[in-house]
Amino acid sequence: MQPLSYTALERVKVPRPRDRLSQIEAHAHGKRVFDLGALDETAYGAKQDKGLWLHSRLCAVAREVIGIDNSALVPQGGLATRPNGRIVQADIFALGDSVARYGQPDLIVAGELIEHLPDTLGFLRSLKACPELQGVEFVFSTPNACSWHNIAIGLAGRESTHPDHLQIYSYKTLRTLFDRAGIELHSLSPYGARFDEMIERSGAAGRLAVRGFQAGVNLLEWATPMLSAGWVGVARI
Repeated sequence: MQPLSYTALERVKVPRPRDRLSQIEAHAHGKRVFDLGALDETAYGAKQDKGLWLHSRLCAVAREVIGIDNSALVPQGGLATRPNGRIVQADIFALGDSVARYGQPDLIVAGELIEHLPDTLGFLRSLKACPELQGVEFVFSTPNACSWHNIAIGLAGRESTHPDHLQIYSYKTLRTLFDRAGIELHSLSPYGARFDEMIERSGAAGRLAVRGFQAGVNLLEWATPMLSAGWVGVARI
């Protein structure tokens, strides 16, 4: 990745945005995966067979997927999701225990997770401090603090934020977090906005309006990737 000087007008070069799920899925082929925060209560259920649930997409290409989630919706005995996938109740801050129980992963995925954590730097440092995870690939995604769709709705005096979101990151703050955690960040690539849940909830006219808004935002994201909806990061613990 390019070195940063952290000057106010420093130019940052990033590629064009691509689909978030496809970017993450590409790293999982044939691997044993730990999928952190796997349940994703906004996607589990009706959407799991529509290609919109990350855990399901991982199961389609990985050798084995162990979802790790502390949600009360995960039963004590775990939740079977696919022949090669399940979600278990466990602590993402103590992944050494999960390694002892389920084996060492080839890949750790944290899709739209770190913005929910009260201490993201502490979480990253817990990964770095775990001997069983040294050298394991880590792929994550998180919303972008500087995105076109947030600017657009902000002009209308609105904000779209999940009540469980505790922070939102930019390109440089993500670089800083990983540097301070001592984890080697290989890449940060933008992903484009998708409003699938809003489309699902809307009537015919609403769906047309939301799809039009999404298309307009995606065009702006293509022209200015730094203002895309979010980031997919690839690191090595």
